[in-house]
Amino acid sequence: MKNVSELYKRTPRPIKVMQFGEGNFLRAFVDYGIDVANEELGFNSNVAIIVPIPNKPAGFAKQDNIYTVCLRGQKDGKPYKENRVVTCVEKVLGAYEDYEEFMALAHLDTLEFIVSNTTEAGIVFESGDKLEDCPPKTYPAKLTKFLYERYTFYQGAADKALTMLPVELIEKNGENLKKCVSQYADLWHLEGGFKTWLERDCIFAGTLVDRIVTGYPRQEAADLCQELGYEDELLDKAEPFGLWVIGDARVAEKLKVSSSKWDVEFTDQLEIFKERKVRILNGAHTSMVLGAYLAGMDYVGQCMADPVIRTQLDQSVFGEIVPTVHMPQEKAEAFAKAVFERFENPFVKHALLSISLNSISKWRARVLPSFKDSLAKTGKLPKWLTYSFAALLAFYGTEKAGDNCLIGERGTDTYEIHDDADKLEFIRQHAGLSTAEYAKAVMSQVNFWGEDLTTIAGFADAVIAHLDHMAEVGAKTHIEELGKQA
Repeated sequence: MKNVSELYKRTPRPIKVMQFGEGNFLRAFVDYGIDVANEELGFNSNVAIIVPIPNKPAGFAKQDNIYTVCLRGQKDGKPYKENRVVTCVEKVLGAYEDYEEFMALAHLDTLEFIVSNTTEAGIVFESGDKLEDCPPKTYPAKLTKFLYERYTFYQGAADKALTMLPVELIEKNGENLKKCVSQYADLWHLEGGFKTWLERDCIFAGTLVDRIVTGYPRQEAADLCQELGYEDELLDKAEPFGLWVIGDARVAEKLKVSSSKWDVEFTDQLEIFKERKVRILNGAHTSMVLGAYLAGMDYVGQCMADPVIRTQLDQSVFGEIVPTVHMPQEKAEAFAKAVFERFENPFVKHALLSISLNSISKWRARVLPSFKDSLAKTGKLPKWLTYSFAALLAFYGTEKAGDNCLIGERGTDTYEIHDDADKLEFIRQHAGLSTAEYAKAVMSQVNFWGEDLTTIAGFADAVIAHLDHMAEVGAKTHIEELGKQA
């Protein structure tokens, strides 16, 4: 069987994008999206990938930087498959192995954007990094040296400033990256003109990304290559949904890449889009999975196909969560509908127990804000979000300890409960009390929830009633009965 690079060739284009990170996510998200934009929108850009750590992978050179992104999922209510050969990666350089060629990109007239995904620990400042290091250790130090090289080469020209688009999953990623670069500029005593150029002309945009990328499909690789008709050691698998929210509206005029297959939004209110994702996507998961597991479900797909659990999701997401999102309701509802299609993905088996990890902090971050906003807006406890807290207590409620976990019971089956050790110990010590004592003890832990939840009028009594009825009739029947209530 031939290699993918024997059947497909790269198209020569100017390099507008430099990318720190060669991992699965960026290749199935940013590089895929640019490839589509080249085809659909005439974006006319190739990408230079910089491997930020030593030992550049050999697979890129073997395939002339060409690889396939396989999208599998649900779209418009139907199973969706797409195999896209990505041909926009012009070069892959090691920051260590190809240092001089990497730094030479700073002189490239066409360069406009720097994308990065150097893990959550990548955007850090370390005072041991030096300007004379080739390269410095941290990503922000490498970036600072690269930007200074460009500033010097173009003598501070404003039109040669760059736009930084970090996708690392940290709060205020753009703001924190800019802060680190400024710290290195001060540490290295770089001239004031450079710092002015950074502040006035360069853009460090915060971003939010949303796509599930599962990466190289080891178990399916042979079958996929047979289907494709060629060998590809860089196969990258992901879901069809893809959203990139860029928190600086100035970038919209420069980066025209939003296409039929890749949704890119520009905003000066990034926090609202984050709220939408956390409340709807993450909140739907967190408020549903624990009770659904106790009701006999094991995977998200099963929940979507089960009429009882699906009723809970429909009523809770569209009735209690979407109305609390601070954006036009039609945009929130459209996102919720897309989330449900992702939950229905027939190609992914997303285990409820994997989502259950650290549910106490997840409920606080993902569900409690919607709960409180719904209560404030309607004047009554939201039925399903109230129940979801009771389901959490039921799922966690055991005195049996395991190896760094608690052991719960579902009928004759057992399951592991994983969370912070101090939280699990508190639960274990109180799970044997009466339902009311257990519930009130957990609800009053300010360090769990950021406040004493027993002070919310009627909340503790409602949770206790849910727990008692679940114990009496079972989780599945309880959910079914709730779904029939007004």
